[in-house]
Amino acid sequence: MNRYVLIIVVFLSTVCCLYAQDVKFGFLGGTNISNMTTVKSTPESENYDGRIAASFGLFTELQLRTDVSFRFGVEYGGFGGKKNGMQAMPLQRLLTEIGNSVGMGITEQHLAALGGLMYTLPDYYYVNVDNTAKIDYVTIPLLMQVGRSIGQTQWYAYINAGPTISLILSGKQATKGTSKMYTDYAGGTTLWEFVEQLPSIPNYPPISEIAIGAFPGIDKKMGDSVDFGESNITGEMKSTNLGIGANAGIRYNHNRYYFFMEIGGKYGLFTAQDDNTNGSNRLGAISVMVGCAFSLF
Repeated sequence: MNRYVLIIVVFLSTVCCLYAQDVKFGFLGGTNISNMTTVKSTPESENYDGRIAASFGLFTELQLRTDVSFRFGVEYGGFGGKKNGMQAMPLQRLLTEIGNSVGMGITEQHLAALGGLMYTLPDYYYVNVDNTAKIDYVTIPLLMQVGRSIGQTQWYAYINAGPTISLILSGKQATKGTSKMYTDYAGGTTLWEFVEQLPSIPNYPPISEIAIGAFPGIDKKMGDSVDFGESNITGEMKSTNLGIGANAGIRYNHNRYYFFMEIGGKYGLFTAQDDNTNGSNRLGAISVMVGCAFSLF
């Protein structure tokens, strides 16, 4: 898909260049105030608050008519959300981390233990921590812009809008805090207490014994307070997303240069997650940007 994205950008840029009366190059930077809109509701995908992150980039503006131009560029932007306090985490991610700790030495015993835990434990566990979903993109905005001078002054007001193409750079679940892992929001029973209470299967040892035999120390991880850190979730996200963007701004023209400030927003048309098993969200952001551009002619 990335190849088709590049073809579209090159085509539109080439067409606009043929009709351009002036070409300007510029840079911009500022802040994204992002949010995660729930599409498929699950305990993990709900109740995110906004995340504040940096945004900056380069752009080219092609003047097509006196007050009409085409702007495209490349921007880095931080998206995502945060939530603090008791919250849900997917069991699958925890068991994947436990399995990865074995590396290439995973055996049938390990697989049996993981399968038993996956089958008997709830789909989500709960921890009392601070959590931020950090999803960073390179975005290519393709914006048609119209504007008008303010009276006889050097000030110029404008609006622009158009599609955006976002390519993921990284996805991280940054979790801070120390907490036990509970089976429910109330925090009454830890995961390991739940495992110990499971009835034995005839002719098999208890699941707790199987789990400890395969993963020594798993009783401490699932039963005691543990420190949480950062998880890489890039593989759980779509590599490319399409969206829409729009901005309103004001600029000051000075010879071949102009300086501007604008406020706008971006919104993804498709869910960010590649698999919606644990829920899904659309990403959006309100941005406040300042910048400068100069004309070649």
